Amino acid sequence: MIPIMDFQERVLNGPVMKVDEFELAFSMKVRELVARYNITYNPDELIVDDQTADAVFQAGIDLLADVGIFHMDTRRVIKFTRDELVQLSDERKANPSTVKFGKGDDEMTISYRTGEDSRSPTLYAGAPAVATEEDFLPYVLSFVQEKDVEGMGIMPGLAVLGDIAPKAGTLSELHVALWEQEKLAEALAMAGRPGMNMGLLATASELGAIYECIKPGRREPWNIQIGIHIMPEMKLDWAALLKAHYCQDRGIVPWQSSMSLIGGLCRNAADSAVALIANIMGQISYGHGPTGSFFPNHMDGSWGTLATHWCAGAAMRASERNIKLATGSSISGPYQTWRHPVAFLNAAAIATVYTACGLSYAWIAGHTGLEARLIGEVMKVTAGMDKAMANELAHKIQAKVDERISQVTEQLPFLAVYDWDGKETRPKPEYESGMMKAREELADLGMPY
Repeated sequence: MIPIMDFQERVLNGPVMKVDEFELAFSMKVRELVARYNITYNPDELIVDDQTADAVFQAGIDLLADVGIFHMDTRRVIKFTRDELVQLSDERKANPSTVKFGKGDDEMTISYRTGEDSRSPTLYAGAPAVATEEDFLPYVLSFVQEKDVEGMGIMPGLAVLGDIAPKAGTLSELHVALWEQEKLAEALAMAGRPGMNMGLLATASELGAIYECIKPGRREPWNIQIGIHIMPEMKLDWAALLKAHYCQDRGIVPWQSSMSLIGGLCRNAADSAVALIANIMGQISYGHGPTGSFFPNHMDGSWGTLATHWCAGAAMRASERNIKLATGSSISGPYQTWRHPVAFLNAAAIATVYTACGLSYAWIAGHTGLEARLIGEVMKVTAGMDKAMANELAHKIQAKVDERISQVTEQLPFLAVYDWDGKETRPKPEYESGMMKAREELADLGMPY
């Protein structure tokens, strides 16, 4: 394990580099490594074999050792040796990840799993994206009232509270974030789940607001994680390191989330899979966390494609075999399709692939409580499925999605699909019917309900 304070020296004394020079070096090196290790994106095989998974991992280690991490505040590069990265991966592999959140009857566990494991990934769901003041409480309640949702990976944030728009680093950020914490506690109390983990903060992103949200009665180590991300591709700032230090000091499990953009510095899914491994190893080096999420998307912001399925799945399989991290991802259709049945179908394809690749938790599972329940069901029935069968099933589902996704032109607001009477939140009949018809389609395609 590399002590966090070692990064003070690395950040201040690494080689000086212009950002465009770093990006060019990164892009050229990832291309070189993909060719050297003979890594090829094959959309026909969404669940990569052992040889490809190991090649992705070794290439990711080489990428991080050769290129490093660009520190945006000092314009210097944080450097590593390959030997210390191999030692870091060996240490993690020798201690497969398990972590508990929540308390009492609401305690949840996230553990490393393999693609052959018949144990389902943890439904660590989340009410993602922006909510209005009106729908914030019922939106959250739609998730926490679902008994299969074990914890909340993320909470929604407000774009405006009354006439106050939150602005990072100002009083308004803290003002809105504290209102959100009060409403979250209210939702958990209404659902009878006060000990539930609430995952990431939403509106609170700057250090001052984050620290103020963490105290008894708001957030504590058992019901929060703090993001310490390396941004795509391979860029970091002091804030991420300060948050990592704070997590280690306070006993908080850091939120390690590896992201890559297909079509940017990484040309394709193979490049991005290697970048995802370099990214997560970098976060482990200073964050020391037991969990890590993989999330690739295209330059237009879309995901849920064959390319992103393959890319994230390859990184998960690389992690599964070489660092035994508890890996997660967002299991949801792209933002244009939120709360439409096609989004659930897309999420089912994602869940089928990722579960077969060793997914440990879904930190987002759709965009309503009903959708989270149905996605959790897919993960349960596909856990332990033969990889060839999972690959075939995912292709059948994705073909349906690709037929219909262009027909969806806008995402539906939450209160367009759920009813709320001030005490109870429940899906509207037409929304529930549409989702259940999509479930029937999955059964017809071979989903083993």
